[in-house]
Amino acid sequence: MVTSPDIFSADFKEEPYWWIDAPLRRTDPIALPARVDVAIVGSGYTGLSAALPLARAGRSVLILEANTPGEGASTRNAGNVSRTLKWSFDGLVHRYGIEAATAYYREAALAIEHLDETIKSERIDCLFKRTGRYYAAHSPKAYEALAREVDVLFKRVGYKADMIPRGEQSAHVGSDVYFGGQVVHGPGYLHGALYHRGLIDRAVEAGVAIAGQTRVTGIQRSDLDFEVVTSRGRLRAGQVIVATNAYTGRDGPVFEYLRRRLIPVNSYACATEPVPAELIQSLVPGGRPIITSHKVVFHIQPTPDGKRLIIGGRAGRRDKDLRTTAAYLHNHFATRFPQFAPVRLARCWDGYFAFTFDYLPHIGVQDGVHYAVGCCGTGIPMGSYLGRKLALRLLGKAAEAKTAFDGRDFPGVRFYNGDPWFLPTVMNYYDFRDSLPF
Repeated sequence: MVTSPDIFSADFKEEPYWWIDAPLRRTDPIALPARVDVAIVGSGYTGLSAALPLARAGRSVLILEANTPGEGASTRNAGNVSRTLKWSFDGLVHRYGIEAATAYYREAALAIEHLDETIKSERIDCLFKRTGRYYAAHSPKAYEALAREVDVLFKRVGYKADMIPRGEQSAHVGSDVYFGGQVVHGPGYLHGALYHRGLIDRAVEAGVAIAGQTRVTGIQRSDLDFEVVTSRGRLRAGQVIVATNAYTGRDGPVFEYLRRRLIPVNSYACATEPVPAELIQSLVPGGRPIITSHKVVFHIQPTPDGKRLIIGGRAGRRDKDLRTTAAYLHNHFATRFPQFAPVRLARCWDGYFAFTFDYLPHIGVQDGVHYAVGCCGTGIPMGSYLGRKLALRLLGKAAEAKTAFDGRDFPGVRFYNGDPWFLPTVMNYYDFRDSLPF
């Protein structure tokens, strides 16, 4: 594809749009303490959500971050807050049974309620909007699949959704290429970096220490404590949490264990230049994120301040540069939404999220080290939710810490070492499936 300069604004940058309002706070590394009650590896939503209740309960907590806090997925997402697991409900029933499927979907909904409550109770100004979301069916078969689960999901987990026939979809999506869709009530979108900044601010206020530019290179049991080895020295910790998700490195047995079970998938998003409200209304008339039903999804939604649009897709692809990715995404939406064609892009960025081989999040303990990983694209609510579950576990509140995503086998694949060399082939297969007219 030829990358036309006409699609880029004069101030185009290859960095997250979120950094305009919430630039990364680059600070000098702090001195490492000799010992802490809890060391947390990773400063994203999961790590911060674990740190806050632990510190408020009187624990000394240190977050160790290899880069600048927030530089990973927590400020590189598209801001979508989803309650939908990658498995269909029918698929989960077939694989795990009706009770387990119900529990997984129920907790996906609880994760959003926890996120909502956290934002309100902590007074985090991150422009969270619970607009719901619109799933645009890319084929008649996709529409039928969406419709098939509406009643059972409502009866089993209170999942509220309305099917929108093709003839009525103009009130929800500004394109006629789709075959109807589904409005799901409850989800929404927010400003990912402002939410992350709010969590950092509350954690620091509670006494959490955050050490940026401090890579953990090993975790070893030492008597009743753990010895945590970092790029800047060693310290002891009574308990350790790993919350590195798709950014998990090769730094010892615990990290290798997780790497063999996580598939880091690169994802892309673009933000437009400021556009008229009338144009946003014509593209996204329902005011809610539009997610396609493709296996490899595309999405378009307003920014939380309502002044721009965010588009995304091409997860798992490895384009030569971000301008090439931006051109593909612009062409995809201009083809399906002709009114989008003259819009220019001001930002394009990428990031990684982690899939698991069973398409479900996991929380557990390995060699005495606690972890929560593999949110499978639902990291904003699920990472926050599971981070709190980890804190409750470490505080000895077993009943409150209970979750369906714990105590399960965490599958890996033989000979897989964390390098997803197979992703381009898998994505080509999914693209082929998505192109079929049935």
